Amino acid sequence: MENYTITVLGCGVMGTAVTSAILNSQFQPYPSKIICCNSNEKSSQALRSKLSHEIIEYSYGEQNKEAVKKADIIILGCKPFMYKDVYNEVKDSLNKDQLLISLLAGITIEELSIFTPNVAKVMTNTPAQFGCGMATVAFSPEAEGKYEDLVMKLINPVGKAIKIPEKNMDAATALVGSAPAFCLLMMEAMIDGGVRMGIPFEVAKQCAAKVMEGTGKMAVETNEHPAVLKSKVCTPGGTTIGGLLKLEDSGVRGSIARAIEEAANISKSFSKK
Repeated sequence: MENYTITVLGCGVMGTAVTSAILNSQFQPYPSKIICCNSNEKSSQALRSKLSHEIIEYSYGEQNKEAVKKADIIILGCKPFMYKDVYNEVKDSLNKDQLLISLLAGITIEELSIFTPNVAKVMTNTPAQFGCGMATVAFSPEAEGKYEDLVMKLINPVGKAIKIPEKNMDAATALVGSAPAFCLLMMEAMIDGGVRMGIPFEVAKQCAAKVMEGTGKMAVETNEHPAVLKSKVCTPGGTTIGGLLKLEDSGVRGSIARAIEEAANISKSFSKK
């Protein structure tokens, strides 16, 4: 696909994050135009301060129908419960040959096929806007062979993209999409502990953030099991093993695992409504 146009239907947090990642990357074939669609003029004007590039165009309201008509690829970034309303608004502009890249939690490929048989279902997260996010991608049979390479090039700039079966997407919604909030809760608690022991808030915040960033990089770079890396920090009778036992006494491990389970179950429930 050469000289193609991407239309982003719903430039909220995730739609903007993915678009920003594409704009900050270089790959071939690169889109010749990206049309960013919002529901109203106020949202469209606000978007102009966030996304500015020579290939960007802006659209809102009734203009979105024409934007969809021009699209070779549609990135769907609306709220999950709104997808049928969005479809009804633009269905006369669809040609069934377009590729749909969905960022919606819980909505299945089968449900999304009302737009086109060519569907890529993507779950990413808010760190994508800084190029350090994660994304999982599942394809419809029609899209897999024809568009897989291009979709992975478009999504990989968020940080890293991995192809998975659709059956794992609800779990990925929890592990990829929701987990930044879980990490931030842990970070907040670490900051609180530092402040409690006399470290100024801004210093504690920088320390906690960098510790989480570095620990993630260490796990990826070494490819060692987290338990192995954890054991290397613990010395007999030391501070780390003492703190870890406090966390285990409080059930932190189980609570985090159950948080992933609960978020996945909620994602699964979206497609049943």
